[in-house]
Amino acid sequence: MSENVIQASFASGELSPSLFARVDISKYHSGAATMRNFFVDYRSGASTRPGTEFIQPCTGMNQVRLVRFQQSVDVTYVLVFEDGKLRFIADGGSVVETAFTITAVVLGTATDFTTSPPHNFAIGDLVFVSGNLGLSQANDRYFLVGSTLGNQFKAVDPFTGAEVDSTTWDPLISGGIVARVFTINTPWPATALSKLKFSQRANTMNITSTVIGPYILTLFSATNWTLVPAVFGATIAAPGISSVTATSLGPASYNFLVTAIDPTGQESGPSNPGPIVGVLDLRNTAGSIEVFWTTVGGATGYNVYCTSPSYLGDPGTSVIHGFVGTVNAPGLQFVNSNITPDFSASPPIHNDPLISIGPIPQVSAYFQQRLVYANFGGADVDRFTMSKPGAYYNFDISNPSESDDSVDARLVSLEVNEIKSMIPMPSGLVMLTTKGAWQVSGGAGGVATQGGPITPTSLTATAQAYIGANDVPPILINYDILYVQQKGSIVRDLTYNIYANIYTGNDISIMSSHLFYGHQVVEWAYAEEPFKIVWVVRDDGALLSLTAIREQEMYGWARHDTLGNFKSICTVTEGAVDAAYVVVDRPKPNGTFIKMIERIHERTFPFGAEDAWSSDAAVQNAHQFPNADLTIVLGAQGNVVGGPVGFSTSAAVVASNQVGFILRAGGGRVTITAVTSNFTFTGTILSPFTNLLPDDPINRPNIVLNGNWTLDALFTTIHGLSHLEGQKVSVLADGGVVNGLTVFNAGITLPSPASKVTVGLGFQAQLQTMPLDLGQETNTIQGKRKKIGALTVRVKDSRGIKAGRTFKHLVPIKELNQVTQLNQPVMLVTADERIIMDPLWDVPGQVCLQVDDPLPATVLGVIPEVVIGDTPK
Repeated sequence: MSENVIQASFASGELSPSLFARVDISKYHSGAATMRNFFVDYRSGASTRPGTEFIQPCTGMNQVRLVRFQQSVDVTYVLVFEDGKLRFIADGGSVVETAFTITAVVLGTATDFTTSPPHNFAIGDLVFVSGNLGLSQANDRYFLVGSTLGNQFKAVDPFTGAEVDSTTWDPLISGGIVARVFTINTPWPATALSKLKFSQRANTMNITSTVIGPYILTLFSATNWTLVPAVFGATIAAPGISSVTATSLGPASYNFLVTAIDPTGQESGPSNPGPIVGVLDLRNTAGSIEVFWTTVGGATGYNVYCTSPSYLGDPGTSVIHGFVGTVNAPGLQFVNSNITPDFSASPPIHNDPLISIGPIPQVSAYFQQRLVYANFGGADVDRFTMSKPGAYYNFDISNPSESDDSVDARLVSLEVNEIKSMIPMPSGLVMLTTKGAWQVSGGAGGVATQGGPITPTSLTATAQAYIGANDVPPILINYDILYVQQKGSIVRDLTYNIYANIYTGNDISIMSSHLFYGHQVVEWAYAEEPFKIVWVVRDDGALLSLTAIREQEMYGWARHDTLGNFKSICTVTEGAVDAAYVVVDRPKPNGTFIKMIERIHERTFPFGAEDAWSSDAAVQNAHQFPNADLTIVLGAQGNVVGGPVGFSTSAAVVASNQVGFILRAGGGRVTITAVTSNFTFTGTILSPFTNLLPDDPINRPNIVLNGNWTLDALFTTIHGLSHLEGQKVSVLADGGVVNGLTVFNAGITLPSPASKVTVGLGFQAQLQTMPLDLGQETNTIQGKRKKIGALTVRVKDSRGIKAGRTFKHLVPIKELNQVTQLNQPVMLVTADERIIMDPLWDVPGQVCLQVDDPLPATVLGVIPEVVIGDTPK
């Protein structure tokens, strides 16, 4: 008699083989022996990872680094650092300059484009061609600029470096534009990119490195960025004192200084000294002294400082000057009538940390309205300096010291703590070093909210955890800091413990240590929505995923691979999701490699299987969105496959030549059978509508607003695949899988027409359960023979799953592998599906699940029907 055993969760991810006997721990029963190209869904299931969308070619094989630039939730960019170059990606597309119209194309073994007005391209520029009528082989395609002559340029393939052969292209009919991908020069070679570090405030990003002083990247508009070296101090010049006069003579002497105030409230350095000798002592005799100075362009006002009276001649500038007054611009005169100087406020002393400490700070951050630079190399790797509050590039000091002066300090310990990263937290500024974690705060036990702001006299640096970090920037998830240990092969968390008043943490990679042993973490990025995943690039080009929810004690690791090697990753917010972008080295059929930038696609299926994006470096045909609202009227048969349906639009957007087109709206698909006017047409339902009026007894579809429905022609040829030239590709056409196609001349031809086609590189997804255990402390079944006679797999939005005892003995689950008929896509399945397994005995009792086609699968649980052998009768 068989027993049903359920594994209801995969939240622990892929566990290390060294844990295969640890049936005594709870994570054993929610883990997997293999989780390859599956990831841990934070709701505890295991889902196949989404594929990637091809975004942009790289212009060489040198190192490329992707960096997040997020000005706001609506304004985000991916920074693409190459060897001495910086490009930009926004909302899944390259940022390009103003386009030029293509007026002619000379086809042949070399391809020449002619533009109007004449282009301003240079040899080696990356350009993007789009909007062509005719010439479909060049549409939505990148080229490098070869030689130029007047308003012509030769097109070079960025993936081969050879001039483009267009002898088989269709001719240009009309239209078409070409735009240069916006690029700026940078001072960093490819070898320095891995050590670049970043901190951002609004539209300004600080960039530090190990090879050159800090730079400031500023966004003004999509095609207007500046990259300049950081300059410290006020942005305004000092005034010059022209004269100092007094009303009466006497035994005392004074010295005055004047500073200019810029529009941000920062003061310039002090003026030349303004001495006056032999005047009244204003402390005990009524009188006045007048100070005059020269105007300073852009000044909003001037501050005046004065010494105490001296009876030994000119006090000079080495004596402390105290504040006596402010004059608003355009005033250039100040009268001191018995005003006692305030020596708690003195003129600023200019301080440039690149001169006073060192020229190359390697780390930056913001904390308590101060810009912080740290790790100046050499003997100053443990040193940091903080700017004046609110004046981020002003590191001036005062004599005597004032609370808003810049701060210069070190982390003093028994060993050198080289600062690698800084993270502002509510309790203080956390500094991760090679020897441990430190907290810098305003005192009171290190709690900033109790101890107040950091000042030159209140700063406190307290050691926390004594396990160091490396150069990989930490990730902040809510109140939890994740960082890579100094050796590079362990991931730890760090959280403030309010009871111990210290940061504590754990090794969160220990359960999946086999994924890290012998490897290094080189880059990572956190995509909070929709799946709360940390994507990790390993030194061998593998991609790991960590589903991390601390409050649920969920840390589930999985591994992912593709045809090629992952090299860099970053995430940016795009709408309601955190989009992940990757750099991938991909092999070409001739054995060489090409680098390309790709975006991990969304995993949503509003129209079922045809929306699956389960292949890599993939592209999809463009869709037509008519500019009108759509009203749907069901026929007598209702909302069923094959039933008639009528449509009306709020604008004239339909034409008679669109009969046979495929309409997608409200979750349903329709083939157009007749067009009665530019506003009305009819069709036949291919898949039912799902967006229905609430509480409607006859289930009528909702009105579909402009921009939420498409009307596409059927086609058999798809172009724009130059990055996949010569590769065997995985094709999903209207929800049906097409295999056996190879890209030739940057395109493929389908065996039958379709209207939504996704073409890319296929990948295999595998999920294997742990060796079977019943959770019994005594009379364990470990080591006993077992037979799984049948298996039930509980799935959601799935197709294409195969199952078996091992990956060499797989059988398709029938209901999840139905044949797709033309224009009748099989829907994704959410159900329990049962399969009869091969009746062989083995000891592990594991279940293997595999998906080979470009289709999605989510496994919520597996329920094997087990017969236990080696038991007494």
